[in-house]
Amino acid sequence: MQNELSKQKSLYLKQHENNPVLWQAYSPEVFEKARQLNMPIFISIGYSSCHWCHVMAHETFENEVAAEILNKYFICIKIDREEFPGVDKRYQFYLHATGKRGGWPLSIFALPDGRPFFGGTYFPPKPRHGIPAFSEIVVQLGKLYRETPQEAEKFANNFDAFMQKFSSYDKRMDDLELFDFHTASEDFSKMFDTEFGGLGKDAKFPNTPVMNAMLEYYDTDLFVRDFLNLTADKLCTSGIYDHVNGGFFRYAVDRQWTVPHFEKMLYDNAQNSLFLLDMYERTDNMLYFRIAEKTIDFILNEFSTEFGLISAMDADSLSDNGKLIEGYYYLFTSGSTEQVDSRITLHEGVININDADYEGYIRLEQYFERLRETNTREKPQKDTKVILSQNMLFCKALLKMFEVSGREYYLEQATALLGKLRHFHMEDDNLFRIGYHGDIMSHVTLEDYAQTVDTLLTFLSITKERAFLAEAVKLIRRANELFVNDGLLYLDTDRTVVDTFDDSMPSPIAVFIDILLNYKELIDEDIDSRLFDFAADRLIKYASGHPTLFLTFKRYMNK
Repeated sequence: MQNELSKQKSLYLKQHENNPVLWQAYSPEVFEKARQLNMPIFISIGYSSCHWCHVMAHETFENEVAAEILNKYFICIKIDREEFPGVDKRYQFYLHATGKRGGWPLSIFALPDGRPFFGGTYFPPKPRHGIPAFSEIVVQLGKLYRETPQEAEKFANNFDAFMQKFSSYDKRMDDLELFDFHTASEDFSKMFDTEFGGLGKDAKFPNTPVMNAMLEYYDTDLFVRDFLNLTADKLCTSGIYDHVNGGFFRYAVDRQWTVPHFEKMLYDNAQNSLFLLDMYERTDNMLYFRIAEKTIDFILNEFSTEFGLISAMDADSLSDNGKLIEGYYYLFTSGSTEQVDSRITLHEGVININDADYEGYIRLEQYFERLRETNTREKPQKDTKVILSQNMLFCKALLKMFEVSGREYYLEQATALLGKLRHFHMEDDNLFRIGYHGDIMSHVTLEDYAQTVDTLLTFLSITKERAFLAEAVKLIRRANELFVNDGLLYLDTDRTVVDTFDDSMPSPIAVFIDILLNYKELIDEDIDSRLFDFAADRLIKYASGHPTLFLTFKRYMNK
């Protein structure tokens, strides 16, 4: 075997094409090879702009000794999570089911058939903070499979049994008549950080699915209203936002939102813009509108190509001596800000704004413009893949901006983007997830169908053009053929992954359930009612993990 990644188009995979690890691309053939050789599999999942993916690559996967150990015991598969979101979901769920936190890089040790028996995220090259060294884990697990394969099989079987139980359900949609949505909403409120905004008291992710669900209570619950205002203020003023260039970073590493991880993702910027525009409609706070506008314009300027919008900008950028450093392009010294008033605070070189005053922010933007124009550092690398679902989500942000502002420019941009996506990613009722400079990867996911249909219906609501409805219904029918089997809705066409939980994007299953509930009368075929029963079961049993299903069923039950 040899490292096969040079044959791939994914930037993330190409970043590992010179590793001494004998990486294989994800395919049925590699699992067949593993079965023939009776070798377990190491699966590493990440994405091109992920900082800690780079760290583990440099520390471990580029290390000859570590690679030799890994190659000795395992067949190694490298996966771009953006190409195969269902595969990523499956293994992330495994971590959660075994009591571990998910994230990237995702490191999974599996049987030759791909069933996991151990996993984690980042592992250091040497023992650190109670985390064992990666090579030690590899040797232990490799010997476990060679000497007592029945033990590894037992771990995998335990997860299979868990998943079978998890996929079963005993609640029905009728049970929602007795479901207390108010009590369920309090489960979300228990996660509120009322001092600094956002959820929890650790690293801060925007968690827009939860924020969107809580918007239902903005006008009736003062506690929720104050929390959402505080969170929106933090999104607009803290270090999670790039005040100089525009655009949101993926998340902040601290409770106060001051220092981010610096990757910029298309889906984050789309969702955060939509949330801020929703907040602007409720508050008339012009700062929310301005940050949404600035974000959308940034994406149009930096992410646009003739094929659609690219997926991401890297967290790392080259320093003056040619070394990749996280956030280097965005960091400033105290000398850069010494002539600016007390509205600006630097945290580890990251600009934060001390208050949420719109007029003051507008005055600061003149200063930000000077900083931008005088920044001679090299911009971070971009991942130029075009992802259908994320482009459709940004289409919705453009349409929302048009709806809120009345500016035809944003409707024109949304229409132009939809035209590109139709040309490259849509063929009759078939949707194709990934494009590499117009070269289309034919992989299909529920996420792409759900977001495409949702966006077409948004076009319908704004333009009143019935052709959008006909197109949406056709895609709903096709998705029903591809992803539904025996009362369950799957994320993949192989019908192996059922995961209803929201993460950084709304659950595709929840989005599609919402569509089916609202448009089932227009679909000229039977919709299996068990889909709604299963979704209701998930919400009733695990409400706090399903903000999108919560919102879907609350609105439906209130009709």
